[in-house]
Amino acid sequence: MKQIDLFLIFLIAPFILPKAVAQEADSLKLFESITDIEKLIQQRQVQDKLPAVPQLRDTAKFGAVTTVAVPLDSLYPRKENGTLQLPDNLYNLGSLSGLTFRDTIFYNPLFLPMIFTGKMLPPDLSFYPPKEESLYKGLLIPQEKTFAPNLVHAAFVSKTRRYFYREYPDRVKLSAFHLDSLPSSSKDNEVIETFNPFKELISTETSYSLNAPQVEGVAIKRKYWIYNGEHSFQLSQSYFSPNWHKGGTSNVNIVNNHILRMNYRKNKVRFNNSFEWRLSVFTAPDDTIRKFRIGDDLLRYYGDFGVDAFNKHWSYSTNLDVRSQLFNNYPTNSNDLRSAFLAPLYVNGGVGLKYNLDNRSEKVRHRRVRLDLHLAPLSFNFRYIGNEKVSVARYGIEEGKKHTMDLGSTVTANLIYDFNRYISWNSRLKYFTSYDKVEAEFENTLNMALTNALSTRFFMNLRFDDSVPPDPKFNHLQVTQLLSFGLNYKW
Repeated sequence: MKQIDLFLIFLIAPFILPKAVAQEADSLKLFESITDIEKLIQQRQVQDKLPAVPQLRDTAKFGAVTTVAVPLDSLYPRKENGTLQLPDNLYNLGSLSGLTFRDTIFYNPLFLPMIFTGKMLPPDLSFYPPKEESLYKGLLIPQEKTFAPNLVHAAFVSKTRRYFYREYPDRVKLSAFHLDSLPSSSKDNEVIETFNPFKELISTETSYSLNAPQVEGVAIKRKYWIYNGEHSFQLSQSYFSPNWHKGGTSNVNIVNNHILRMNYRKNKVRFNNSFEWRLSVFTAPDDTIRKFRIGDDLLRYYGDFGVDAFNKHWSYSTNLDVRSQLFNNYPTNSNDLRSAFLAPLYVNGGVGLKYNLDNRSEKVRHRRVRLDLHLAPLSFNFRYIGNEKVSVARYGIEEGKKHTMDLGSTVTANLIYDFNRYISWNSRLKYFTSYDKVEAEFENTLNMALTNALSTRFFMNLRFDDSVPPDPKFNHLQVTQLLSFGLNYKW
């Protein structure tokens, strides 16, 4: 039986297959001739005059009749109800039996309603002359076997739509910008997740969540108080053998310096505070009474309160400067007390104007200049000796009194100049005059940082006071100088 069935199939096949193949080829050719809108429009444009366009009746709200025309009206006639009338052979469903759209997603936008999308300019718009070289030079695949024909067709469709926008703007009733139901475009991460060919290669059996942890938000409040400080502990040492040809005294010098700043700023109000403690202790081999002596001992508070005035650098300000020391100080081989805590005590204050400058260099990194200049035309200078063993005449106070106060003017300047990240120069100038006596101090400190913790420090203090008895060598000028090496810390 199987052999008889095969014989009949081979006998009938030569008569059936050519007819089926010819029918399928005729169907494809017929379908392409009808749906090739581009070819039909180009044929119509060759004609001198387009035929009369039938009118499509559209009943609006109150029964008004409007006419709507589309490019397809120049190709096919319309029925009385307004629908396009295609050739009769299209209704022969048997002729379309060999067609399928399962393996393609191409569509022709010429069949879609005319909706304005905002794309008026051509995609290949260029302000440069076109290149003469062929775009397909060097390709290994022929042009007709790529998507090049589809791209040419897409360019024709875009050109046709732009032509319709320009020639018939009144007929474009819809706009893509006013449609609420448009599908949202896919995000980049969704596209990558969908079309990632390596997803299965790098997948693991254990999945890990990459979601960000939930963090509770904290409201950041503005800080009106700013704190910073400087601390240094430095050491210097010298040794001379007993038979050194020039002689000398071996000693060890320890320098301790601490500065704490607390500054307040809110709107136009400024309140700056600075606390400083400086102590220098050195060995005294020449002193038969004590092994250690106090070199430099200073306790200081400086504060100024101001309100912004004209310009951004000037402010109305009042300042206060209080200075004393912490330990007792004696001369060499003597028990006579030279100075002690609150002996002396210097208090200086005044009212005036303050100039503030903070400038950073744009050419040199870490170069910065900070200047505070306080001019107090009305100020006072108070001196007090709180220890009966300390001579008051040494500090310009009359015998039998413990204090004195002078009225006059004061100029105070503080300068911090950062040459770079490692070298800085701090300078402080104070000048008070009662128009009868003058008291002035000029402090200079040069810090040279070797690392973040190690530094070399050079300090020099010049002081002038003509209210005290003059020295036979230096007259009213007083000088102190120190060079040290040690630890340094800033915060």
